[in-house]
Amino acid sequence: MAHLNKQTLKYLLLLFIVVVPLFSLGIANHGLWSADEPRVAEIGREMAVAGNWAVPTLNRRPFLEEPPLYYGVLALTFKAFGGVSDKAARIPSALFAFATVLVLFFVANSIFGPRVALLSGLILATTGEYFRVAHWVIVDNALTFFVVSTMALFITGYLSENNRKKFLCYVLIYVAATLAFYSKGFIGIVIPGLSILAFLAMERNFKEIIRMRLWLGVLIFLVMTLPWFIALWQQAGTEHLNVFFIHNHLQRFLPAGMAESISADASGHHHPFYYYVTEFPNGFLPWSILLIPVLCHAFSKSGRLSDLSFLPAKGRLFAKCWFFAGIIFLSIASTKRTLYLMPIFAPISLLTASYIDFTIGSNSLNKTEKIFHWIFNILLLVIGVALTPVYLYLKKTYLQTLPANLPLSVLVTSVLVTAIALAGAFYLQRRNLARYWISISLSIVLVLIFTLVFIVPILDKYKSFVPFCAQVTALVPTDQSLYAYQPDETLRGAIPFYTGRFLVETEEIGKDLLLKKEPFYIMIRDKREVMTKELLHKGNFHILVKQPMGSDRTLVLFSNRPARKP
Repeated sequence: MAHLNKQTLKYLLLLFIVVVPLFSLGIANHGLWSADEPRVAEIGREMAVAGNWAVPTLNRRPFLEEPPLYYGVLALTFKAFGGVSDKAARIPSALFAFATVLVLFFVANSIFGPRVALLSGLILATTGEYFRVAHWVIVDNALTFFVVSTMALFITGYLSENNRKKFLCYVLIYVAATLAFYSKGFIGIVIPGLSILAFLAMERNFKEIIRMRLWLGVLIFLVMTLPWFIALWQQAGTEHLNVFFIHNHLQRFLPAGMAESISADASGHHHPFYYYVTEFPNGFLPWSILLIPVLCHAFSKSGRLSDLSFLPAKGRLFAKCWFFAGIIFLSIASTKRTLYLMPIFAPISLLTASYIDFTIGSNSLNKTEKIFHWIFNILLLVIGVALTPVYLYLKKTYLQTLPANLPLSVLVTSVLVTAIALAGAFYLQRRNLARYWISISLSIVLVLIFTLVFIVPILDKYKSFVPFCAQVTALVPTDQSLYAYQPDETLRGAIPFYTGRFLVETEEIGKDLLLKKEPFYIMIRDKREVMTKELLHKGNFHILVKQPMGSDRTLVLFSNRPARKP
């Protein structure tokens, strides 16, 4: 295996130089965005305030879609930074995302060498969905880190000829897999388990299962999880256990019809088996443009396991088993989101890096490969030219203003991306593939940084809860109850997080509110103004605050007293 020699350290430093800005920029320049961020951040805040580390709560109600690990990390982050803020809330996600990239770098370095390690880390960090989620307050960053760590520990132990090191790696596998469970439930165990089983089946090495001592894994899992299960039972008997195991796991995996037959309150996000056929390429952009040549290379003679002692060949087999076992399992499950692909972006990044390394080494492309490479380059060229017009369009659309003078940094970035993409076209024409890939990578990084620095703050004006919550704080006296009519998880998270005040949830507008003489306040997160019309039709409500949120959502604060005239 490759060690940390000077070349590896040089590539590792280069990875740091690129990835640290990618994951640190954009943390503090916008508020919590729907739909997941307000919910997850508020659960972390409530855990920090209440000190109940076993049962996550949202608006003081138990929320057991996921175990408490990520929420606990969030709560500790708030305590460490001396208070609650959307800026502090994004720190755990950025750290988990960055740590995952490092784990992938080191496992790729040990199998393929430092160049593939660098490419793997860069590809994963710049994958569209991974990059987005790295700046998002969501549990899937923790899940991905522990799943990738589990797989890295397995292949390290499997390839080791030192029995002591092998045993230590296998013990740590079970610890990492259990922490993956604590991040998002049994998916953190199933994806690594199926991937490892598929790899051993392809290797025809089922004896390794005996060496892995599965009984030890079961013991470690029980020792680490039983305290939490007992805490759930102590706080609500079997109710919490039933919600976690049945509603949030069994029903999410079963087909939609079967899940609904068990419970009418079945989990959402149901999609057909083929959902990821289109969603995976979308999530893996821009690198999915190369998906066909990458997979052709992975299954070609140069990518086959022709020599069982050849580490790169085993590494490719390992990555293929991880990717396909993961995507098949996710496709079988009834609930599907692009977000759920996070744990399998690492192996496809590894295969893509291996393919790029192969093209650099051979310095040649066949006719089909050239088509995809030219598409990749032209796309980045178009994006470079479009950066300034897109910035001006969004500024005009969402801020209703245009700068008197175009910011020099916007124009410079646009020119740079265009120039580097043109350089990439020149190198591709000259068959200098090493410099071509440098140009491609630099272009992608610059586009992502441009998005974080210039586009995200503009979109925040369109998506932020902060202005609405500030008006709620100013208008609603602290001694008045704050009602919410049919609130969704987003509203139940955003309002308490930014105002520090919990909502009184109501599914109906009863006579007690309609006939109330003293002032009362009620809010909604409306879709296409359906609930707004309903409340106004009742005749006893006046709109105090109304803020558009997205293309079809609106935040509205009502009262039985009209707004005071300035």
